[in-house]
Amino acid sequence: MKKTLRFGTLESRIYMIFTLMIFATVFVMQLVSFRFTMNTVRNSTLDNNRILLEQLVKQIDSYIEGMEQISFAVQNDIQLIEYLQEGKNSLSNEHSLIQQRLGNYIQARNDISDIIIVGHNGAVISGDPETALNPWTTVSEKEWYKNALNAGGQTVVSSSYVQNIVAGRYSWVVSLSREIFSTDKYESLGVLLVDLKYNQIKDLCQSLVVGRKGYNFIIDSERNYIFHPSQQLIYSELRMEPIDSIYALLGDDAETFYHNEDRYFMIETSSLTGWHIISVTNDSDIVTDWQNVQVSYAFLGLVLFLVVGLATNRISTGITKPVRKLQEIMKSVDTGEFRLVGSIKATDEIRELAREYDIMVGHIRNLMEANVNEQELKRKSDLKALQAQINPHFLYNTLDSIIWMGEMGQNKEVVLMTSALSKLFRISISKGREFISISDEIAHVKSYLTIQEMRYKDKFEYSIKIDPDLYNCTTLKITLQPLVENAIYHGIKEVDHKGVILITGEEQDGNIKLEIIDNGKGMTDDEMDNLNRSLNTAVEDSGLSRYGMGVHNVHERIQLYFGKDYGLSYFHADGGGTRITVLIPSKAMEV
Repeated sequence: MKKTLRFGTLESRIYMIFTLMIFATVFVMQLVSFRFTMNTVRNSTLDNNRILLEQLVKQIDSYIEGMEQISFAVQNDIQLIEYLQEGKNSLSNEHSLIQQRLGNYIQARNDISDIIIVGHNGAVISGDPETALNPWTTVSEKEWYKNALNAGGQTVVSSSYVQNIVAGRYSWVVSLSREIFSTDKYESLGVLLVDLKYNQIKDLCQSLVVGRKGYNFIIDSERNYIFHPSQQLIYSELRMEPIDSIYALLGDDAETFYHNEDRYFMIETSSLTGWHIISVTNDSDIVTDWQNVQVSYAFLGLVLFLVVGLATNRISTGITKPVRKLQEIMKSVDTGEFRLVGSIKATDEIRELAREYDIMVGHIRNLMEANVNEQELKRKSDLKALQAQINPHFLYNTLDSIIWMGEMGQNKEVVLMTSALSKLFRISISKGREFISISDEIAHVKSYLTIQEMRYKDKFEYSIKIDPDLYNCTTLKITLQPLVENAIYHGIKEVDHKGVILITGEEQDGNIKLEIIDNGKGMTDDEMDNLNRSLNTAVEDSGLSRYGMGVHNVHERIQLYFGKDYGLSYFHADGGGTRITVLIPSKAMEV
C-alpha cells in the first residue's frame, strides 16, 4: 500500500521548507565569493612575504660576507703571521701593534663584539687590551676552535651561544672562526675568532616582517636556533615551533608554505652559511581590513536571512515550538530533575520521540535510585571496615604493659588492664551492630581511658559527666574513643603539667551534644580553622595524619547516618587546650 503524506507529519513540513531552500543558494554564492577573495589576498600577501624573505637572506649573507672579509684580512696579516711564527711575548711592540689593529676593526664596526687570536704557541691577542681569558676555560675544547681546525682555513660560522671565554663578559654572539697558517701555508699557527653581536642579526630579522604578529627566526643545518624573538621560551621548551613540518618545505616537490593553526611558515636557505631562515605570517595580518570585509558579507547575509525568515517563520514555528519544549525538558537531565514530557501538541514523530524519552527517563530514575542505594550501602560498609580497625601500636603497647606488670608481680594491675582491654574489644565488636547505647559507648571509652591511665601513670586524669537520662539513647559505636585518643596523643602528651580530660553530655534543642575537653597543648587559630575545614573535605584530599583520619571517619559516619546538620566541631577550650563537640540527634535509630 502506497504511503501517503499527512500534513501533520514532520516529513510533509520538511518538503515545504525545502521549497524555500533556493534562497540559501545566494548565501552559498556569497560564501564562495568571500573564500575566493580571501584566498587571493592571502596568496598575494604570501608572495610578497616570500620576496621579503629572500631579501632578508641576501642581507644576512651580505653581513656575513663583510665579516668574512675582515677575518680574511686578519688571517693574511703578514705581521701577525710572523709574530705567531717567532713566538714573541705579549710585551713586544709587535703584540701592541697587532692588538691596536684588531681594536681598529672593532671600532670601525659596532656589530663586532671581539676579535681574538689564539696561537698554538699559547699566545692570545685580543682587540680589547683589557680582555682576560677565564682561567677555567679551555679554548681548545670549544666547538668554534675545533671546527676551525677541521675546515682547512675556511670560515666556520657557529650557531648563537653565550661566549664565556672572556672573564666578566657573557654575551650572546655568533662566531666566525678560521685557521691561521704560516706564509708557506704548511704550518698551522693558531685560530682567529670574530664574535659578532647577536643584536645585529636580531635587527636584521625584525626589520623585514609582515604585520604586527609576524616574525622571522633562523636555525642552522643541525636544527639549532640561531635567532628567535622568543629565544628564552624556546630554550626552556615553553614554546615550540613545528620544525619537522617546516623542513618538509625544503624538498623539490614541496609546498611553498606550511599552514599551522593561524600561522603560515616559509623557509629559505642561505647558500653561504647553510642557515635556514623561516618567515612566519599570522592570519590576522594577511587582511588588514578583515573586519570591514566581515561586516560587508554579514550585512548581505542578514538581508538574505530577513527575506527568507519572513517566508519560513510561519511554517517553522509549528515545528520548532514543540521541539524547543522537548529540548527544555531534556535539559532537566543535566540538573538531575529528569522531568517527564507527558502530553505534547506536536507532529507524530515528535510525540513518539517524547514518549520514548519518558520511557527512558523512567528507566534512568530506577537505575539511579538503585545505584544510590548500592553506593550508600558500599560507603557504609567501607566506613564500618575502617572504623573496626584497631590501632596496632595501641594494642602492642597495651600487651607489652600487661607482660611488664606480670613480670613485676603486679597481678592486680594485670587483671584490671586485661579486663579493660576485653571490654574494649567486646563493645567494639557489638555483635556487628552499628548503633549502641550511650551507656555502652561510655563503658567503651572508660575501658580505653583505664588502659591509657595505667600506661601513663600520673600523666593525666579523666572525668565523665554525662546526663544519666541520655544513657538509653543510641549513638554510633566508637564515636568518643578516637576523639579521646587525639586529646591524649596530640594534646596532653605534648605538655609538662598533669592533663585533665573531661567528657560531658546533655540534650540541647532536641539533639545530644557530647564534648571532650582537655587542657593539653591546644591549637592556633589557623590550625583550628584548617582542621574544621578538613572535616568536610574528601579524606584523600584532606592531608590528615592517621589520627586525623580517625576523627574524619567519625565525622563522616555521623553525617552519613544522620545528615549534614550533625558531626564534629573543634573549639578552643577555656584556659587552654581543645574542646571537641559531637552533635547527634536524640532519637538516633539504626536504619
